[in-house]
Amino acid sequence: MVKVLLACSLSVLLFACGSSNQEAKQTESGQLPVSASALQAHIEFLAHDLLEGRETGTQGYDIAAEYVVSHFKQYGLLPKGDQLEQGASYLQSINFRRAHIDKSSVKMSLFKNGKATQLNYPQEFVTGASSMATSVEFSGELVFVGFGVEAPEFNHNDYADINVKDKIVVMLSQTPLNLPSEEAAHFASRQQRVKTAAKHGAIGVIYLQTPQAEKRYSYQRMLGSLGKPSFEWLTPEGIPGNHIESIKGGALLSIETAKQLFEGLPHSYEQLITMADNKEQLPRFDLNQSMTLSKESSHQTVKSANVVGLIEGTDPLLKHEVVMYTAHLDHIGLENHHDEHQTPTSDQVNNGALDNATGTAILLETARLFAANPSRRSVLFVVVTGEEKGLLGSDYFAHYPSIEINNIIANINLDMPLILYPIGDIIAFGAEHSSLNQYVQRATEKAGLQVSPDPMPEQNIFVRSDHYSMVKKGVPAIFLMPGFKSLDPEINGAEIFKTFIAKHYHQPSDSVDLAINYEAGVTFTEVNYMIGTEVANSDTRPQWNEGDFFGKTFGIKP
Repeated sequence: MVKVLLACSLSVLLFACGSSNQEAKQTESGQLPVSASALQAHIEFLAHDLLEGRETGTQGYDIAAEYVVSHFKQYGLLPKGDQLEQGASYLQSINFRRAHIDKSSVKMSLFKNGKATQLNYPQEFVTGASSMATSVEFSGELVFVGFGVEAPEFNHNDYADINVKDKIVVMLSQTPLNLPSEEAAHFASRQQRVKTAAKHGAIGVIYLQTPQAEKRYSYQRMLGSLGKPSFEWLTPEGIPGNHIESIKGGALLSIETAKQLFEGLPHSYEQLITMADNKEQLPRFDLNQSMTLSKESSHQTVKSANVVGLIEGTDPLLKHEVVMYTAHLDHIGLENHHDEHQTPTSDQVNNGALDNATGTAILLETARLFAANPSRRSVLFVVVTGEEKGLLGSDYFAHYPSIEINNIIANINLDMPLILYPIGDIIAFGAEHSSLNQYVQRATEKAGLQVSPDPMPEQNIFVRSDHYSMVKKGVPAIFLMPGFKSLDPEINGAEIFKTFIAKHYHQPSDSVDLAINYEAGVTFTEVNYMIGTEVANSDTRPQWNEGDFFGKTFGIKP
């Protein structure tokens, strides 16, 4: 088996190995059925040890991308990646800057009442590599700005009546509880908070770990990631795409260090946390101290690619409009290979079977169905890189789309569908923001399933996967995943999900050894395809709901 897969991977898999005899036959209606064996073949290949976890910028990822290319070719998709001298490519090549921090170079000092205190890295604070400069050093007075959020739509402004020009802003790392959860997640995202700080003239950002943030992603867990490099996509001019030059750097302080920061001040750390938990307006004030942060980073340029293919629509008037499917192909690579001081595990490969070989497999099957039964509108399939590095591949595509952005009318995203039990419902994160909800409801009813509401709104999932890159360009989008309703009364879908997150998520155990239910994969693929056909064949294009925050903030007019 290993030899067969190796031979296939090195020959770039012009055809799917071991699955040619499983080719699905057309039914009497002319509709191709979803092939469980094809789903299994895709997942087993993409999650194989030989691909070493498909990390962005590695040969394992490149092999996986060529596997997708080979199937796009088989299905007859038009290449919509880079335009090369020899013609169009399926690959949209991206240059990334991979930055490593020199741990021995990191220094942070506090200056208060004429006394300097050097903080211990990483026990008391953590900071990442700089993607812009190999050497960073900056100093500034510290100003507390609550959550660092400016949301005029909700009468929330943490920068009101405070001067932060040429200063370092200090803020709680959690989201404000007085805002709607998804909108709060947008305003409190690192990128948005840095933009807001820069707008008001700040030069640095210091986050304070909080008990709420600790529950979601603990400080101790961050320490386990210190050896990993940071990634940023580069513009054609070689500049990090999301870098804000006026912000020189930032750091996160541990809870104990944050407490010390407020000693002797009118408001203690504990008081501020209580006010935040009670949804009270946080004060803004000078901390009467300053800080210096310095660090060294090394830079490498690595390449990785999105895979982009198009099925042209059949309606002369509508085929310029495009329904877009996305799924991320990358995963997190090898366990512990970033830090030579960590002890290797017996299984070093983070195979990413469910995150996101399943999503990619379902996208491939969906593409095969559309290729056999073209819709009125065109359908674009974008398999992205760099999701695990911060939604980078989809963000790059959103900035440099190979299809006119105004012509992309909807995005259906597939990320980590847990096909581990017979599914009885689906969740379409974000459907409530646009008329896509109508298409989802119709298609799901035809499939004999039901649509369930978001079972974990506190996780703000709508802003945490690749579709959000398109939302920020004004495209209505949904993130589709199986719900927690199991058709087997002996199986609790919610418990299966919790167990996967606790024991297998971003672990080597996310492999094909899990009890993957390929028939559940068939069901999920069918409803995914049916939602796409509802949108692609409709007389009207999806619209943001009247007054919706995301529509008002990002929406584009047809």
